[in-house]
Amino acid sequence: MIPLVLGLFGALFYFGNSEIHRFENLAARDIRGTIRGADAKVSVRTELNGIIGGPLGDLKKVSICASNFETDGVPLFTQPELSKKGLIRDLHIELKEFTIAGLRIQELVSDIPECHFDYALAVSKRKIRLSQSGVGRGQVLIREKDLEAFILRKFGEIKRIRVRVANDRVHVEGYGEFLILKSNFAVDANLIAIDGTKLALSNATILLDGHPADDVSRKALLDTLNPVVDLARDLKLYDAIIVDQLVLRDGVIRAAGATRIPQQPSG
Repeated sequence: MIPLVLGLFGALFYFGNSEIHRFENLAARDIRGTIRGADAKVSVRTELNGIIGGPLGDLKKVSICASNFETDGVPLFTQPELSKKGLIRDLHIELKEFTIAGLRIQELVSDIPECHFDYALAVSKRKIRLSQSGVGRGQVLIREKDLEAFILRKFGEIKRIRVRVANDRVHVEGYGEFLILKSNFAVDANLIAIDGTKLALSNATILLDGHPADDVSRKALLDTLNPVVDLARDLKLYDAIIVDQLVLRDGVIRAAGATRIPQQPSG
């Protein structure tokens, strides 16, 4: 996990630029060791706030960039029981072309202010543990072809599917074998964010084998497909992003909202 590999930042408080770059490279290498993918790339950059090793471990900005990797869930947590003496004024996260819990993501970008860490632990053991997260803003981009692959993986009832995203609508065509019917289907719908974490089809027009669906069949299909993506359950993102804006254009779903580093789950 990333909080276990950011420990090298503690040394940044006491060394010059050459040491800073060396430790950034070591931190990036360790982060690379926590994710999967032969082509994975990771970089870490740090901007100090004023004099090196300010009295409270004051970091102006820490940027973590990674691409072409796989992970099973959110890779970074806070541990609120730890000291909050250290400060990262801006935690910038930029992830590209990665897969999380089976869903391919084109891009995830987030800036989170006022993140705190255990400064004493950083100094004594060269380990950074985040203890508190601010609330920032971020966005996730998902391509229609990647959503297709995810739906086939998630829903065993769906045997064939094609997804098209345009003009703030999503159009889904395919073949499914459900409890009460086996049918070709076509769905044209809005995509909404329920509770900020569940992406669901809404205001849908549904055809089954080319004919308008009756109420029972319509409910059965929507109950199967919704939520299309559950960010907390399917992707194990917890409350890392609470979506409040969805834009569907040119084959890409852009989900934006409040971002934070979630609290380490118990157990």
